[in-house]
Parts: sequence; structure tokens; C-alpha cells
Amino acid sequence: MRLERLDLAGFKSFAKKTTLVFDAPVVAIVGPNGSGKSNIAEACRWVLGEQSLKSLRGRRGEDFIWHGSPAAARSNRASVAITFNNPGQVFPIAAAEIEISREVYRDGTNHYLINQSEVRLKNLTELLHQAALGPSGYHIINQGEADRILNASPRERREIIEVALGLRLYQWQLAETEKKLLKTEENLRQVGLLRQEVAPHLRFLKKEMEKLERVRVWRRELKELALDYFSREAAYLAAERARLETLASGIRIKLEQLAKRSDGLGSRSPASPAGGPARPEEQLAAAEKHYRELISQREILNRRLGQLEGLIEAEKKFTAADAEAVAPGRVRGWTAALEAVIAQAKNLIDQNLLRAAWEKINVVVEEMKQAVQRRDRDESETLPLKAEFSQKQDELERLNEELTAAESAVSSLRQALEAAAARRGENEHARLELKFEISAEQTRLEAARGERERLEILQAEFDRELAEAAALTDRELLDFQKPAVPSEDGATERAEQAARQKKIERLKMKLEEAGVGSNAVAAEYEQAAAREAHLAREVADLETSVKSLSQVIADLKQKIDDEFAGGLQRINRQFQEFFALLFGGGRAALDLIEEKREEPETAEIILGLEIDVTLPRKRIRGLEMLSGGERSLTSIALLFALSRVHPPPFMILDETDAALDEINSRKYGDMVEQLAKETQLILITHNRETMSRADVIYGITMGADGVSRLLSIKFDEAVEYAKA
Repeated sequence: MRLERLDLAGFKSFAKKTTLVFDAPVVAIVGPNGSGKSNIAEACRWVLGEQSLKSLRGRRGEDFIWHGSPAAARSNRASVAITFNNPGQVFPIAAAEIEISREVYRDGTNHYLINQSEVRLKNLTELLHQAALGPSGYHIINQGEADRILNASPRERREIIEVALGLRLYQWQLAETEKKLLKTEENLRQVGLLRQEVAPHLRFLKKEMEKLERVRVWRRELKELALDYFSREAAYLAAERARLETLASGIRIKLEQLAKRSDGLGSRSPASPAGGPARPEEQLAAAEKHYRELISQREILNRRLGQLEGLIEAEKKFTAADAEAVAPGRVRGWTAALEAVIAQAKNLIDQNLLRAAWEKINVVVEEMKQAVQRRDRDESETLPLKAEFSQKQDELERLNEELTAAESAVSSLRQALEAAAARRGENEHARLELKFEISAEQTRLEAARGERERLEILQAEFDRELAEAAALTDRELLDFQKPAVPSEDGATERAEQAARQKKIERLKMKLEEAGVGSNAVAAEYEQAAAREAHLAREVADLETSVKSLSQVIADLKQKIDDEFAGGLQRINRQFQEFFALLFGGGRAALDLIEEKREEPETAEIILGLEIDVTLPRKRIRGLEMLSGGERSLTSIALLFALSRVHPPPFMILDETDAALDEINSRKYGDMVEQLAKETQLILITHNRETMSRADVIYGITMGADGVSRLLSIKFDEAVEYAKA
């Protein structure tokens, strides 16, 4: 893979679009100080995703945009595009060339594009890691970067070496895997919490499902039992209905026959012709009526005679009492009383006493008058009563004679009727028997109607029970198949049906108590169970992922350690070779050391790298004892060693040779030629010796307008031109 070209537009001092084509192993970029040479190296770092503005000599995003000058207006955006060829699809994209570009606007908005398609920085970083590239790798080195590896801490130095060995991709994969592991563990914890939340409700729903399962069993039993019961019951009702219909039809036919026989016999005797003599029954009724009237009249006379007799007896008593009242003895008493009162009154002088005696006389005299008057009146009132009594006795005798005659007439008429009844005996007996037979048949017909009403009640009860059973099971029960032949009609069959009905009622009660609306519980349980199963699968998958990611992390760490150990040995060999070449001998090596890092909660042991150098012909050991030039040579030897062990696709060396003298510049040039066989080099330099080793030289100039401009020289073409 090679870097083919670099396009700049509006980036820092390159106000106009500038294209640098890298079609030679070694390209040198030269120019005076301040012409913008280093902006090319920074453009490469910026387009590859560098986020540190300070390392790019800027503070804000708009600092990378051409700011303008009196002669040239400022730009609104800056863009840099770097193009690589892609043999063997080093970049995992099916394209012969890969163009990576970055744009920035004055509002600070950044856009990253790969082959003109916008991507995220994360996607770009992942793509570059797969090609062992990046904004801060050792493939873009300025003078300060060369010295940085010497000034770095052992831990930072190890990180630089890991990047040089191409372990950045593994480290990036390790970091991403660790993030995935953390996220997976967090997801596992969250799923565990969800399962803990779901578990109580699931246990509750499981108990409900056990109840529901019992309900399903009861439903199944009810349906099977109900199908048998209702089939038999329907057959029984149909058979009974047919039997009663046949029975009623037969009874109606027989009643019609009996009615015809009854019409033939007649129900009573023929009536007497109009104007003819009354029938014997009428005569008997009239005679009995007359006889009863006479009896009533006799009773009235007897009551009157009793009354008269009582009145006469009472009058006799009163007359006797009155006679006694005026009897001589009674008169003598009154007379004696009067004489006594008169005699007493003669001797009285007091008028009041006389007046009282006179009153007594008047009382006695008045009593005597009244007794005489009552006696006379009783004798006058008794005479009419006696006359009426005698008259009523005569009437009673006549009435008794009439009663005797009426009784004789009634007896005669009764005998006549009995004789007539005897003559009608046979017809009457036959009519009565027919009547009884008709009554019996009518009773049978009423019984059949009662049975029919009973069947209607049973049918209504059947329909109700069928609807209830269907509501508790399913609508299929309503479409049960009725048997073509009726079921047995016997006491045993009905007893068995009653037992089945009781079982059905018990099952219905169980289902009603359990509640038939449990389908919602079943659906909820299925959802909860599915969720639990899903969570369980997630837990299993996450646990598997944790194990897999842990294994991947362990494998990556092991691979990084193995690659680092093998790479460190190769680096040390190349480091020693380049160091000896630059210093004419001596020793240089990277040694692993343990560095303890104290943190508030943990103390971690970290492996770092220490640079151990020994200069020839000097008793100088360690970096601290080296001069500035010696430090530069040491860093160059180390950087070239890194490039030899793991050659990057390209390297940009920005004035890394600035501190070298002429002798060391030649050595540096030799190393450049040797390194150019393995990697593409872009040298930003002022050194003549270094320039002489380049195949193409780009010159950067800057005019009064402050805009960097590009000039190029190809030495091969220049030589051919000179020879010509």
C-alpha cells in the first residue's frame, strides 16, 4: 500500500487547492522557514483524525481555515484529502483507491468522508487501525516527536513501541472488547434484575396457571360429560314427545268414537208434546211442592195456636190475680186500713199529719179502683183469643186432611216414576258406563297434556343447562350430534342421567368459583413465561458472550504480549545496528522494567521500557549524560529501528535531521536510502545531504499574499534533461 497524493484546499496557509503527488520512494519537501512546509505534515495528521488542536498548532477548528490576507479573501472551509492505493484490500473496502477526506467549517462542524461517503470518526479510526495507520503514530514524526520518545516515561515509551510494532489494532480490538465486556456484564446485571422483578409475578401467574389447568381439565370433563348427557337427554325428550303425541292421538280417536255412541243412546227422555199432559217428573215435582206448602201452612197454624194458647194462659193468670186482688179478705184489709187511718186522724190536730193521713186514704182507695178495673178488662180481652183459637183448630183439621191426600199423591207419583226408571234401566246403565269411559279417556288425555307440559319444562331446563354448559366450555357443545335412535326409557337410565346431571352441576360450580375469564391470565402467563424464557436465553447468551469476550481479551492480551516480546527483540537488534552505525560502536537497548503506579484505591504494577545506551570511547551511560546531538542521533537510531522492524506504509519525517552535522547527515542519508527500500518516505528538510537522497523535491514558497505555493523537481527527469 502506498500514499499516492495529498490534496489541500483552504487548510492553513494553502489558500488555494494544492495537490502533492507521491509517485517516488523518497519525496523531499523543502522551503524557507515559515513557508508552510510543516503544514503538510499537519494536514496528513489532521485528515487521519487527529483531535488534539494543540499538537496541530491551533486552538479552535477555524484556526485550520485560511484566515485571509489583504491580497486574498479568507475561506469558509478547509479540506484535506489523502489517497492510498489498496492492493489486496489492505483497507477492507472493495476499491482500488481509498480517499480519506476531512472538512471543517468556521462554525466548528467537522465532516469525515471515505470515497466521498460521510462516515463517523469511529468508523474512520477503525478503518485506519486495520491498515496500521493513525494520526499519532510514529509514521509522522517531527523534531519534537523524535525527542519525545527519549523524554517519555517508561510506560509511555512502551505504548510508542506497541504502536510501532503494529499492536494498535490489537489494542483497539482489546479496548473495544473490554468495552463490550463491560457493556455485556452491565446488560447481564440488568437482565438479572429484570428476571428478579419478573420472578415473583411469574410464580404468581404459574400458580394461577395451575388453577387454570385444573379449570381446563374440568372444562374437558364437563364437555365430555355434557355431550353424553345432552345427547341422551335430547333422545329421551324426543322419544317422550313422540310417545305422548301417539298416545294423545289415540285418545282423541277413541273419544270421537265414544261421542258417536253417546249420540246414539241419547242423554235424556223425549219431551212431552206441546199442550199435552205434564211428564211424571213434573207431576211429582208439583205434588211434592204442594205437599211442602201444606206442611209449611200447618207449621204456621201450629205456631199460631201455640201463641194463642200462651196468651189465653197468661190472661187466665192475670184474671186470677185480679180476682184475688178484689176478694173479700182483700177488701176487709183495705177497710180496716181506712178505719185505722180515719181513727188516727180524729185525734190529730196538726194539719201536716192530717194531710199525710189523707194521702194514705187516697192511696188505699186508688188501689181498690185499679184492681176492680183490671178484673173487668181481662174478662173482655180473653174472649176474642178463645174465638180465634177455636177457628185455628178447625183450619188445622182441614189442613191435616189435605196433607194426607197430598202425601198419597206423592207416593203414587213416586211409584210411577220408579216403574218408569225400571223400564229405562238398561239404557241408563249403558249411558252411565259410556260416561265413565269417556271421563276415563278424558282423564288420560289430561294426564298426557300434563306430561307434555312436563316435557316442555324439561326442554326449557335442557336448553338453559345446555347454554350454561356451552358458556363454561365452548360453542361447539351447542352443535352436539343427537342420536338417531332414542335412549332407553327406564328407571335405571333416568337414575344414571340424574347422576350425570349432578356431576355436571358440580363441575359447573367449580368452574364458576374458579372463574371462566382466566384466558387473560393464560395470555399474561404466556407473555411472562416467554419474557422469562427470552431473558433466560439472554442471560445464557450474555454469559456465553462474557466467557467468549473474556477469552478474546485473554487471547488478545496474550497475542499483544507475544508480539511485543518478539518485536522488542527485533527492535533491539535493529536499534543496536543503527546506533553502532551512527556512533561508530557502543551499545543501545530497550529494557523492560516494572513501574508501580499508586492510585487512591489500587496499586498496579506496569511494565515499562527503559533506554540503556553506552557510547563508545566514553564512560557515558544513560540518556541523562548525552548531549543534544547525541540524543538526536539516539532517537533517530531508535525511530529507524522501529521502521525497519515494522515498516509503516509511509513515513513523514519533519526536520528530524536538523541537529545533525555533515558527517552524521551522510550517515542519516545512508539510513534513509536503506529505509526507503521498505517504506515510502516523505522528508521535510533543510539538509542538503538529505535532499540529495530524494527522488522528487517539492519546494514550498510563500509570496506577499501569505499563500503557500508548490514547486516540484524530479531528479530523474532533470538528469535526462541535462544529458540531452
